[in-house]
Amino acid sequence: GSGGGSGSSSGSGGSGERLEFQEGPAGSGEFFLPDSIKLGLGDFIFYSVLVGRAAMYDLFTMFACYFAIVQGLIATLLLLGFYHKALPALPISIAMGVVTYVGSRIFLEPLVQQMTTHNLMF
Repeated sequence: GSGGGSGSSSGSGGSGERLEFQEGPAGSGEFFLPDSIKLGLGDFIFYSVLVGRAAMYDLFTMFACYFAIVQGLIATLLLLGFYHKALPALPISIAMGVVTYVGSRIFLEPLVQQMTTHNLMF
């Protein structure tokens, strides 16, 4: 017999929730949580399309969208920890990325261009 290979640890907060740890490949000594956070390939495709579209316009807009998407992912992870249930990864990140894309193209880009033509610095 293999001896089971799974131990358990009680969850935090005294809710009686138990986390089951599963053993990795034989002899590796690694354990993983079966309910780990996963992003599908579709999520990365949507993120890359938005950042790619922003890169076609301007490098500044691309970096702004990239950081907005990362902030959206962090917000999703915080909500995941708060609600303790599965949440979609796309809505917050894409909404923040699109708002940043539109905002930087319509408002921030003309402001920066105007400031550089008049030799103004922040």
